[in-house]
Amino acid sequence: MGVFKKEKISANRIALIVQTLVKYGFRSAAEKIGLKRGNPFIPKIKNNLITQYDSHQRTKLLLEDLGPTFVKLGQILSTRPDLIGEELSVELAKLQDSVEPFSYEEVEKIFKEEFGKPINSIFKSFEPIPVASASLAQVHKAVTKEGKLVAVKVQRPNIQEIIHQDIQIMHYIAKLAERHNSDLKKFRSPEIVEEFQRSLQKELNFKYEGQNILRFKEIFKDNPNIVIPAYFEELSSSKILTMGYVSGTPLSEIIAGKTIEGIDKPLIAKICVHAYFKQLLEHGFFHADLHPGNIFIEKNKVGFVDFGMIGWLEQTQIDELSRLFLNLIECDVSNILIQLNDMDLLTDDIDVASLREDISDLMETYYGLDMKSVNLGKSATELMLLLTKHKIRIPKEYTMLSRSLLLVESSAKALDPDFSAVDIFKPDLISLAAKKFSPKEIIKKIKKQVFDIDSLSRTFPK
Repeated sequence: MGVFKKEKISANRIALIVQTLVKYGFRSAAEKIGLKRGNPFIPKIKNNLITQYDSHQRTKLLLEDLGPTFVKLGQILSTRPDLIGEELSVELAKLQDSVEPFSYEEVEKIFKEEFGKPINSIFKSFEPIPVASASLAQVHKAVTKEGKLVAVKVQRPNIQEIIHQDIQIMHYIAKLAERHNSDLKKFRSPEIVEEFQRSLQKELNFKYEGQNILRFKEIFKDNPNIVIPAYFEELSSSKILTMGYVSGTPLSEIIAGKTIEGIDKPLIAKICVHAYFKQLLEHGFFHADLHPGNIFIEKNKVGFVDFGMIGWLEQTQIDELSRLFLNLIECDVSNILIQLNDMDLLTDDIDVASLREDISDLMETYYGLDMKSVNLGKSATELMLLLTKHKIRIPKEYTMLSRSLLLVESSAKALDPDFSAVDIFKPDLISLAAKKFSPKEIIKKIKKQVFDIDSLSRTFPK
């Protein structure tokens, strides 16, 4: 359980959760998961929320009402359309992680606890009013003693304790749900809570995000078009993250219509998608939350921020997914099935004939289309949803990838309606293949194989 130890859960908090479920029209959900049994807190209230909003919108409102832990849960679930369906996934992606800031006095207290000295002895200047305030932390502008402009991310006071308690309740509800309703087992709720807990444990330790920044800095060190903030390790801790300030205009504002003089939107679209495929295809280490609010544009340069949600892929997974994407682009049903089998996703109990038929139907919607009309992220997400329908369990890294690709590609299309991710993907894949088969890379592989054979010869039984 890591930092989240099992403790007695709060009856008052469970009561509030039940009341909030009912408030947003989910009384039957509370009953199905067993929260009604022996619970006197289910009120009989009447409101207009059910008629004003559909169930997906009410789910989003419910999570916002329940606070930071549930907002983060919704954001993570938005990357898993295979678990919750595409419509709810799209709605949860709209969750606003923006809340009232906490006081500067609290900020000073946290600095004193983390560094043992006041803010004014650490920074040359520090703006007391934050530039952004989210559920886990808020960000302040500051200037280091050396005169460098930085963004300082400060964790909310007591947020670990709040999340700790909610995580325990989530574990309790997940187990209760499966015990009282066997139909809910298909949602694998305990697994979702475990995955969520691991993700939050990393996100609550800002040292992990600092290391992610360093990794991205290395990946794009030779790319003048991409801006990755510097990481100031000596001015950071598990609850404070100091990084270079990324200036410019959020891509979300540009997409919304804000006019920026001298901006080349088609160029920015290409830079963003090239950068994404470089992360994915070359390094298997990708930003999993590249929504337009996390991308900043200045003088046709692209800056990335918020490195808390990251995806990892092994080299074999990169190769397998690359081949799968190529087969999707070619609408090659037979090779899609072969590739899925090579990826160990098809088990003996899968009805392959029915799966083939469904994939054929999906491919028919793309067959013959101009490449500019093909949305690679959308087709990958639709394939993942189709596989889930056939009870094929998808590794979470794959769904994170398809969702993040969908975000980046949608932003690129919003900037340039004629943009084609396929036109970027194929050349990037060919370029990567050329690198892999260069004499230098072949020698490296031979050396590795020699060491592997030597190790095998010494460990293989006589």
